[in-house]
Formats: sequence, C-alpha cells, structure tokens
Amino acid sequence: MLISWEREKYETNLLELSSSCIVYSSMVLLSICLPLQANQSTAFFYGRPVPVNLLSHYQQVVVEPENMDNLDDLHAKGTNVFAYISIGEIHPTRSWYSEIPKSWILGSNEKWGSRIIDLTQQGWHDYLINKYLSKLWKEGYRGFFLDTMDSYQSAVHDADGRLLQEKALASLISRIHQHFPGVKLIFNRGFEVLPEVGQYAVALAAESLFEGWDPAKQDYTEVKEADRHWLLEKLRQTRDQYGLQIIVIDYVDPKQREWARKTAKRISYLGFTPWVATPRLDILGVGLSEIFPRTITKSEIKY
Repeated sequence: MLISWEREKYETNLLELSSSCIVYSSMVLLSICLPLQANQSTAFFYGRPVPVNLLSHYQQVVVEPENMDNLDDLHAKGTNVFAYISIGEIHPTRSWYSEIPKSWILGSNEKWGSRIIDLTQQGWHDYLINKYLSKLWKEGYRGFFLDTMDSYQSAVHDADGRLLQEKALASLISRIHQHFPGVKLIFNRGFEVLPEVGQYAVALAAESLFEGWDPAKQDYTEVKEADRHWLLEKLRQTRDQYGLQIIVIDYVDPKQREWARKTAKRISYLGFTPWVATPRLDILGVGLSEIFPRTITKSEIKY
C-alpha cells in the first residue's frame, strides 16, 4: 500500500552563478544497463516540492495530487501524469476526511493509521467520482493510480462478504472508466477483480517482490521466498493474460544506492518495470534509468 502523507522537502541542487540571478542546472541520466524492453519508464514521487524537471525524463509518473501545483510542464514534455488515489482507504490527514460518514468505514489499518472503506457503500462511489476525481480531471489529470484495492481483506474475512466487496470494487472501477472518457488506470494489485475490469487498466503495479518495508518494525526487509514466488506467478499471469505493463515497486534504504540499482536490474530482467525507492516515495528512486540533478560550475560553461 502506498499511503501518502506530508513529506520532508526534496531539494534539487541548483547554483546561482552570477549577480544577474541566472541559474544553471542540468540533469544526468544514468543508464543502469537494463535489457531493452517496450515498457514505459515509470516514476513515483509523493513528496513536496515535486522535481518536475527531473520527472519529465520519465514517460509516466505517479504523483500525490495535493502536492502538485501545476501539470503544464510535465504535459509539455509528453509525460503521462497519474494522480495517486486511495480507492479503498482514507487517512485522517486528508483535508476531506471529515466529509466521510462513519458508516462508510469498515475498520482501521493500524500499520498505516488509515481507515478502511466499505466499498459496497454507493455514497463512497458517488463522492469519489463526482467530487474528488472530477476535480482532478478538471485540473488536467488523465490518469489515476488506484491504490489500496485489496484493503477490504483486512476487515472482511468471510467468503461471501469479500465477494460483495469485490463486486462493488469492480463496479466502482467500471464507473470511473465510463465517467472519464479515455482515462488511463494503473492498478496496485487488485488481482481478484481483473476478470471484470482488467481491460480498463494500462498497467498493474505490485510492491515488494524482492525488497520490502515492515511498517510495524519500521525497517527494511527482504521478501520471503514463498511470498516472492506467489507474487511472481501472479504478475506473470497478469502480464500474459491481460497484456498489461507490470510495475514492481521495491523498497531499499536510500543509503544503499548500489543495492537499489541491483534490485532494479533483477526486476527488469524479469520483464517488469522497476521502481526502487523509500516507502514514503519522496525521493527520486531507481527505475529503468536513474536520473539525478547536478550543478554546472561557471568554469564548465563554454561560450
């Protein structure tokens, strides 16, 4: 689950070079020798401020819309921008949390401090589409990243109850597809509803194939072999059956940058699109390529 919350500032490294206030900067794109593939390069960034110049080097990016001031620069570079949407949970820090009736809440996700939504509540469908998503659509978003699609499983344990949640989830996604013509959707897992709505997605993401994060222990962890094999099989089935781009998001300590690069390679060699970063997704991670800012000193400039 990719819950967003207030981030520490991410500063790009710019240097003022003269009293005329001209600022020079450049981006360095580092190839990590990944195999050639048709997958679109994809970045996730939920921090503030959003490093637009750096993200514009990716074909598609997922951002926290409450932290994004303007989409024009990314759109001008041809980047597809997806808004992060928690479809199955809401966090109390959301500005519109007080507008959600308690009757829509199934329970709590103690690990992340969020509330699990009852997907069978028609009011939630109407609110999400008519108020929240419509606002983002007017702002220029043409893609949504649907997170927390399987959160109901933590609160509903009987088979019949889960089936009702899954039918409601499929209905909600179908409504989103119909309400916003041409919308691009990326699912975060949601394997259970793929038979009904898989055709509406352009990609499916999953977290923690090799490296993960334990929110209870607040520590990075290696994924257990059995869990990795289960997820790998699901991802391969999804790719082969639905023809979706598969995006894998793994979490590595930012101090272990070389290990992050190796993890990205392992993911890419499987034919998946990698993104390796921190669980807050507030740093520029390692994807199909690695992009980072650098400064240009005055002596480096040739006139």
